[in-house]
Parts: sequence; structure tokens; C-alpha cells
Amino acid sequence: MFMAGSSRRFLIGIAFLLGLTTLRTGWGGTASTHSIEVGGVPRTFHVYVPPGLRGQPSIPLVIALHGGGTNGQSMERFSGLSQTAERWGFAVAYPDGTGRANRFLTWNAGACCGRALTENVDDVAFLRRLVDWATGTLHVDPDRVYVTGISNGAMMAYRLAAETPKLIAAVAAVAGGLEIDPGRIRAPVPVLHFHGTEDAYVPFQGGRGPRTAPAYSHASVSATIQAWVQANGAELTPAVTHLPDRKADGTRVVRSAYRRGTDPDAVVLYTIIGGGHTWPGRPTGERILGRSTRDIAANEIIWQFFLAHPQGRFGRPMSHTSPQSR
Repeated sequence: MFMAGSSRRFLIGIAFLLGLTTLRTGWGGTASTHSIEVGGVPRTFHVYVPPGLRGQPSIPLVIALHGGGTNGQSMERFSGLSQTAERWGFAVAYPDGTGRANRFLTWNAGACCGRALTENVDDVAFLRRLVDWATGTLHVDPDRVYVTGISNGAMMAYRLAAETPKLIAAVAAVAGGLEIDPGRIRAPVPVLHFHGTEDAYVPFQGGRGPRTAPAYSHASVSATIQAWVQANGAELTPAVTHLPDRKADGTRVVRSAYRRGTDPDAVVLYTIIGGGHTWPGRPTGERILGRSTRDIAANEIIWQFFLAHPQGRFGRPMSHTSPQSR
């Protein structure tokens, strides 16, 4: 979602559309705001804990990373993950990236994006500290910490999972690829990926699209998936399913699942044919972001994927067995 220079008007349009999403859903929940210091710099994040989970032990945590040019509060509205947390019983943290204005923030995901990249902000350290805070304050289960994100946030989710695999049990990326050298992936991490074939910001085939920020050229979905297939030691040929075309929204969905041993879903790709730079199942502004499929709901798929992939399953080590590697 990050753009520069003359494309700034698109960021304003995106922020406006994120606000409309809140009005459409009618969601009335609120997230509390917190701050921790990382390298002498205060970093902020927002946390939603469903009322029934407050004070309970061993709470699952989903870290949801906003796209470039937005912030954590926008991500809550855009994704609708707080509603999903209410329904299924997990906490959600919505961290803020960095930037000159608190509404237009980015993440240092390796080769993207914005001020976070140019100033080499240590966002991995920030997110590690956030997990430590959540484990101590919210009684989060360290073996059920997951990360998701869109666009620049998806890129950051991949970097976090690659560099801290004992911290993150599984990752779900939407409309953003791996922007670091695949050789930096330290251990297997289950991966779920959603991407539209008509994404104008982070093109499915990689490189630059009509609305890609001038400074960047992105990894292809194929390169991203193959990097994680190799890192997970998964089979090279996926099981492919063409999902029912339930809605007349100009999109179709293909699911490709790569097996690793007894886990049939070590790496899963949802290709949204005709889809744009959007969160599947959520309303958005088609003129700016492209089509959002209504054939699937990303939130339900993400949570079921996370639920099936805590640390310690399918031969992966538990996070608390080696804290120094976090």
C-alpha cells in the first residue's frame, strides 16, 4: 500500500476507505493503546482482547500488521480481525510502524518500505518486545503467537517469521511477498498466502505495477511461495483445488496446498483470479484497490490455519524450548 511523491493522494483515498469499512461493519469494539520503548524510542500498538478472555491464561495472539501508508488502528478496521477474535477467542495486537505522521506509517521489511527502510528501523526488535509484553501482561501462550499482514505489513510478517521462527508459530500474508533474501529464513514456518492476480501495487508476477511506488520492485508470488516450500521441506507439487464461484464479483479462487510429512497444509496459496490489492471477504473501494473477492473470507481461513499450526506440531520445536533463538 505504500506509495511516494505524486501518488500520495492514493494514500489519502485508502485511509478514507478504511474509515468507510468501519461504518459498513458496525463494529463497536475498542482496542486499548500501549507503548513500549525499543532502542530508546517509544513504539505504540493497539490490543483487542475479547471480554471473555481477559484474565484467562494461555491466550492465543495474532499480530496484525498494517499496510504502508496506514497505521494499526486502520488495520483493525480494514481487516475486521477484532470481530473474528470475538467469535473464536483470541487476542489481536495492531502495532504501528514508523513515519513522519502517525497516519502514514511503514515497516522495514527488508527491501521495502518508506522511512522505516531508509532509516533502517529495527521493527523485528519492536515486534519481539511486543510479544514479550503480551506474554507477561496478557498471559499469551508463547506457542500460539501468529502474525498476519497486508502489503508492506505482509512483507514484514514474512521477515519476522523468517528471522524469529521460534517466536512465530505460523504466518498469513495478504498481498505482499518475501522482501528479504530467502537464505535468511532460519527454520520451517507454516505459511498461508492470499494474492490477487490484478494487484496493481504488489503485482502477482512481481516487479512493478501501475501503482507500485517508484522506488520499489517486488518479489513475485511464485518466488515467495517457492522460498517457503523449500524452507519447510514441503513437496514441490501442490494439491490444487478450484473453489466454487459463489458470488458474481468478477473473481475466482484457486487453492494450492503444499504437503510436508503429515501436514497437508505446510504452505497454502489462495490465488484470487481477478482480485486486487484487497483483504478477501472484506468490503473495499474497488476504484483504488481493485476487486475484493466474496467467494472466501480470509479471516476465517486464517484463524483455522493458525488453529491447526501451534508450535510443536508436525515436528516443529516448541518456542519455549529455546528462548535464546527467539
